[in-house]
Amino acid sequence: MNRDVKFTRNVYIILIAVLLLAIIIQVARSQYVLKFKHNSDLLEQRDVLLTAAKQEDKSVLSDQAPYCLVYSSESEYSRAVKGHTKKMLEYMQKQISEFDLAEEGYDPKPCSNVLVALDSWPEKLNVNALADYVNNGGYVFFLSSTEINNQYNLLYRKLGVTSFGSTFLTKGIKLTSNVLIGENNMKMADDFIMNSSNPVELDSSVQLLAETVEGTPLIWRHSYGKGAFMVFNGTMLQEKINRGIIAGALSMLEPDMIYPIFNSKLFYIDDFPAPIPKGFSDSIYEEYQRDIPAFFKDIWWPDMLRAANNLGIKYTTGLIQTYHDDVEPPFQYPGDEDRHGLITYGREVIKSGGEIGLHGYNHQSLQMSQKVANKFGYNPWRSQENMVNSIKEAITFANRSFPSYKLMSYIPPSNVLSQEGREALKEAWPDLAVIASLYGEDGEGAAYVQEYEIAKDGVLEMPRVTSGYFERAYDHWAEANTITSLGVFSHFIHPDDVIDEERSGFLTWDELYKDFTKKLDRLQRTYPWLREMISTEAALDMGRTLTSTVKWQKDDKSITGEIHNFQGHDLYYILRTEHKISRQVNCTVKKIDTNTFLVTAHDSKFVIGLGG
Repeated sequence: MNRDVKFTRNVYIILIAVLLLAIIIQVARSQYVLKFKHNSDLLEQRDVLLTAAKQEDKSVLSDQAPYCLVYSSESEYSRAVKGHTKKMLEYMQKQISEFDLAEEGYDPKPCSNVLVALDSWPEKLNVNALADYVNNGGYVFFLSSTEINNQYNLLYRKLGVTSFGSTFLTKGIKLTSNVLIGENNMKMADDFIMNSSNPVELDSSVQLLAETVEGTPLIWRHSYGKGAFMVFNGTMLQEKINRGIIAGALSMLEPDMIYPIFNSKLFYIDDFPAPIPKGFSDSIYEEYQRDIPAFFKDIWWPDMLRAANNLGIKYTTGLIQTYHDDVEPPFQYPGDEDRHGLITYGREVIKSGGEIGLHGYNHQSLQMSQKVANKFGYNPWRSQENMVNSIKEAITFANRSFPSYKLMSYIPPSNVLSQEGREALKEAWPDLAVIASLYGEDGEGAAYVQEYEIAKDGVLEMPRVTSGYFERAYDHWAEANTITSLGVFSHFIHPDDVIDEERSGFLTWDELYKDFTKKLDRLQRTYPWLREMISTEAALDMGRTLTSTVKWQKDDKSITGEIHNFQGHDLYYILRTEHKISRQVNCTVKKIDTNTFLVTAHDSKFVIGLGG
């Protein structure tokens, strides 16, 4: 009898276990299906965004007093500083008036702020008028160190300077404030930060925001009368990667400054899924006793998934069908394509909340110049038609594995893409929504360098900023500048960096992974407010931000924002204020640093209450 009871109990336990397993499998399958549904929804959202973009109306800004940008077209340096400052002001959605002192004078009185992009002050600058303007409540930002001349002698004491000398070369930067959000006390002693600076002594009333590593004041704010001056005592604002300094300093010059950001944290894995090379790597085999495919399957990929889950990132990957270097048809069924690998890894990318994008049919950049091809050891494409056919084949390859999944993001091989290549993408790929290449400047002119924007043909330009598994000073600096100016972290890596001694810094995977997770942990601790996103999601949100415009009304007790062309999705802003935050109407305000807040607007009209 007891034996029968025990047998019956065991049967029930087995049946319950089977039922639970079935439920778990069904839930996992449902979540997987939901990921596909979300993918198709993104394509619909792209179409809605492009329709809304036609309703964009920047005339709302015309009611605001302009930010007056003063420069000289006769100076290449002045034009460069002016160009980056103007672009930053456009991202910040400010009304802009430009004054070229090589052609005309200007009057500061109608200006909300005056920004001076000159390294020599001519009489047309009229520093006495600037001093009166600030004394009466205006704000002036000098974007460069300057030659010492009569105009400087007339103004320097009002800038908070007690003594000065001629410009000299300075190196590095130490932040004495959070002019870059989250980075107070950051110190960079590397050669990529070089300035021509004036040696100055400052009055005790000056607020010092940054200095060189040797202690020369580099950025400071000085109140004068009812307004204030901001001075950047250097020359590096002619470089795109330093735009965060412009945004950060400007936001600390004018009280209660608020500006839009994209608020996205993006992580790309280029060349994945892709054919994995067969054979052995001595260092990999010595450490893991596995060949290269087994290492990526058993070690690298589980580690990468663990990092994403623990440290708040989602992967956008760029698939490659083949590493053959063919640029002439036929392109079908190359010998090294790995459909099994695409299915295995691709399914896990999607299940983890990531996105599969396209890197290319092969790794030959879509361009037709032999000179550019030689730089990378590639073959130039002979015709745009060949490019079109290769792209169609890569999309067909992906569809054979995931018939209901839409590829929407493109990552150019080696970040190179010609105009012919771009046209081929549009012709071959109707679902193309995003191109993700590079944000930083390219001195050689080979890279496809982007701004964050909606192109005229409807493609969302979504550049990447940093790369690699381990921390580098330049990347940390670029990251801090881009997060302060735009609220974007966008990073990429390559799987095969791990098996290349030079690109891996001669480190083992265990060492690389330790550095990799340390970098992500620092990012998470410094910017816990950034939203982990995939490429197409973030690009759509970027587009919604760019095509909306806010009319601001400020008084001592509140800031009211009225969003024109609001599209029903939350929008994000950085607010710098010394006030406490009181009531919040149709928005959420979260402190993210000293006197710095993330504002999330939930509706087209929102109010931020300001306390004492």
